[in-house]
Amino acid sequence: MPTPDALFAPAVGTPFPEMSVATSDGAVVSLRTILPADRAAVVFFMRTSRCPICRAHLRALQRMAEAGELGDAHVVIVVPGAPADARAVQRITTLQTVASTDAHSAVGLGRFLTLQHSGTFVLDPAQRVLARRTSALPTASFSRAEIRAALA
Repeated sequence: MPTPDALFAPAVGTPFPEMSVATSDGAVVSLRTILPADRAAVVFFMRTSRCPICRAHLRALQRMAEAGELGDAHVVIVVPGAPADARAVQRITTLQTVASTDAHSAVGLGRFLTLQHSGTFVLDPAQRVLARRTSALPTASFSRAEIRAALA
């Protein structure tokens, strides 16, 4: 039986939904405008700015990018909340970080009790979903192997 996120998250091969995000300096922009049109992208949705498991995934993405494992894919970290939440995460990474109050729900990442679901999406240059992994448990919302395979 599919998880609730799987019922609403964009399917592999479909366009990634449009959503507004706030940069760490407070500018509200379309996520599409910060994703380069000629490059693949990895978009990671954190559960919270302080989630230790999400921060571990963030560090893994940073290491993958620095090691060239992501090719020229652009990485964006989406934090639920306000620009201050994005700034808190931006202090620990060089990856682009944005915040949003509704981007998580735009990609089917709801809440279970008080837990915000998290997830990872790999997009092609046309912003179609190549791979996705979502979960109520942050340990299950990220896979290095799936990201590498989708970008291969």
